[in-house]
Amino acid sequence: MSLREREISAHSDGSRSIHAHLFVLLLACLNLTACASLTLDIVRDDQLVASDEAPGVDLARQGMLLRATPGMALQAGDELRTDARSTAVVSFFSGARAYVQPNSQVRLGSLLVYLGEVLVKARGYFRVDTKYATAASEGTEYLVRVDPGDRLQVIVAEDRVSLSSPSQAWPTKSLGVGQTAHLNGPDLLEVGRAAPGEVEAIRNRMRSLDQVVPSHAGIGTALLVGAAITAGAVAIGSQEHNERDSDRRRRTPDRPATDQLSPQDPLGPARRR
Repeated sequence: MSLREREISAHSDGSRSIHAHLFVLLLACLNLTACASLTLDIVRDDQLVASDEAPGVDLARQGMLLRATPGMALQAGDELRTDARSTAVVSFFSGARAYVQPNSQVRLGSLLVYLGEVLVKARGYFRVDTKYATAASEGTEYLVRVDPGDRLQVIVAEDRVSLSSPSQAWPTKSLGVGQTAHLNGPDLLEVGRAAPGEVEAIRNRMRSLDQVVPSHAGIGTALLVGAAITAGAVAIGSQEHNERDSDRRRRTPDRPATDQLSPQDPLGPARRR
């Protein structure tokens, strides 16, 4: 392989390497945003808890009980349990929020509700799992309530929610504003209209909580995407520099070494200009 061919091959390999690193970086950003960017706030008796203690909220991580504190970063797999006076507000950097109401227990990740009531406010895809049903949305507000005995209710306050059975025991249902679904264990009992005032109560509760809880949405995503854009700009700049350098070399023929020139050829240097 000639020197020029080796240079072109090395340049091509470098470009592929840059693209591969960018792809990995973007995947890392997406994974971090989806899985690790969770922030906890606590509202107790309609007041934001601002001290180092978090009364009324228990946090378990990998089987260990930790002290929950306002503003702390949560992780996928963490479990939260609230008492009768406290609401845990989990803010996702994607912009979504989950309001874990009093006397509730959930596991974070896609958000698995074991018991109690969770209000969801999302502006993108968001999923709430229960033992016998999954409620997924793209930009909406809704409630998921799990009562003792695996009785489940979903109420939609804005846009639409897709309700499906993990075991495919019944066809997927699409719920609109003001609609509700009731389940008893794996059995879908009915889909109908919510009781008067229920939808407005959900909206009012979300608004009141948003007024006392600071917004963390978008910070982590902006930082991660900014890092990806910066890395991409550096990589693209480096690639353009390599391309210009390679193009300059292709336009300039290789010169043989001085000791290879024939002294009997006075036109040799002139022919090479």
